[in-house]
Amino acid sequence: MAVAFNNMPGNIRVPGAYFEVNAGVPPYSGLSRTLLIGRKTSAGSAEIGKVVNLGSGDPNALFGAGSMLADMALYARQHNPIGEIWLLPVTDPSGTAASGSIAITGTATAAGTLVRYVAGERYSVGVAVGDTAATVATALKAAIDRGYTKFNRAMSAPVTTAVSTGTVTLTARHVGTEGNGIRIEAGLDGDEIDPAGLTVTITPMSGGTGDVDLAAALAALGDAPFDHIGSPYVSASQLNAVRDFLSDSGTGRWAPTVGLMGHNFTAFNGNLAAQTALGQGRNDQHTSILGLNNYPHPSWCWVAALVGVVGLSKDLGRLVTEAVEIARPLQTLVLQGLRGPKAASDQWKMADRQSLYSNGISAVTFRADGQAAIDRVVTTYRTNAWGQPDITYLDVETMYIAMYAARYFKQRILATYPRHVLKDENPRKVQGIVTPPQIKATLIHAYRELFDAGLAEKPELFAQFVIVERSGDPNRVNAYIPFDVANQLRVFAANVTIFPELNSQIAALQ
Repeated sequence: MAVAFNNMPGNIRVPGAYFEVNAGVPPYSGLSRTLLIGRKTSAGSAEIGKVVNLGSGDPNALFGAGSMLADMALYARQHNPIGEIWLLPVTDPSGTAASGSIAITGTATAAGTLVRYVAGERYSVGVAVGDTAATVATALKAAIDRGYTKFNRAMSAPVTTAVSTGTVTLTARHVGTEGNGIRIEAGLDGDEIDPAGLTVTITPMSGGTGDVDLAAALAALGDAPFDHIGSPYVSASQLNAVRDFLSDSGTGRWAPTVGLMGHNFTAFNGNLAAQTALGQGRNDQHTSILGLNNYPHPSWCWVAALVGVVGLSKDLGRLVTEAVEIARPLQTLVLQGLRGPKAASDQWKMADRQSLYSNGISAVTFRADGQAAIDRVVTTYRTNAWGQPDITYLDVETMYIAMYAARYFKQRILATYPRHVLKDENPRKVQGIVTPPQIKATLIHAYRELFDAGLAEKPELFAQFVIVERSGDPNRVNAYIPFDVANQLRVFAANVTIFPELNSQIAALQ
């Protein structure tokens, strides 16, 4: 057997012992990054069009207090404490900022507390007997301007305020349609009563125009790898931009010659009919849309929380011995700090969720204490190339298993055979030569490791049907890898049959 060297000369005549040191095949390790896309204000130090690593940085300093990205950074970091989170500030569109108001009239005839919610956060002011509408409005403006505390960090509202007599006018900090989704509400905690003598009228946020050019923002990423991508952008043109960005062909990130992969998460607010219409118009396994229905917090907060959970759970940098988490379903995981809708009718019932999942829309449920918990995260993929129903890419876990498996096989092949001669046979077992049967054995072994880790099933069938063969190109090997992904326990169905008295004969007849 001939020994292969990388750097050892073959004709040394000087006596001595010479040792070449090379790395063997390392255990799998990788990098798993999260990317959040959104808006900053001029007060933030981050640069438009360039990704910034959040680390332990202050979201308000990086992106501006009250900005969309400050919120997104906060929620993502809360749900993924040490993961690598990057954020991309996008260029502001041309348009107008949404606005709304809280109009107060009358004079307080009893002391109390006036409470209103802006973007899901609570703002309260004490009211004394005799306080006029102007006095209370001025105090409410000051309360909103002071902001709120979330996850032990001082944050600011996503609006600026102005007061005139008894009316507080709220204006979104960002130009664009995003501001229309900022909600102004009363009674979310269910026990607030306005002080007697005061009447409060809410005018919802509206009038925001202008949509972010998401295609231009994505183009700025170059070849930087990101596995978990989140933004609140869900218009048809924006979803199409992401579809093309993550495409399986051409220069898309899932194309075989690119291989960066990644998955997109966004959210949409609307009733069941609107959600269904959106889902039926999409068919993309690389995007998941969270269905919201008048939920108090803005969609960008929901997306950031969801992507934070996914980034922690579906960390593709895990050692294979820890990779089972990638296959585990996300159901029951809590999205912290997000309120449920005021009206119980705006929570998705079982029949609603069944329809959502059948039409490519994801959903959460709300616990008795009001906390949101993930129910199921699906992709928008519903039909194959022939328009026939297809569940292959239904669940997001499948996409993450596919990403991990592709990278795992790639690492094993490239690390095992970095500089090898390709031959059909190697009878003398010469180092530095590889044959298709050796590559096949490597793939079978790698699949067994993925099986043991909980990501794959039926290794015996894989060994039987995997194909490795030389191509017409004498320097190329082609492989067929039939990967049976691990599935998730989502439904347990039982037939409980009641008998007045059970015996073996009766039981056998059932």
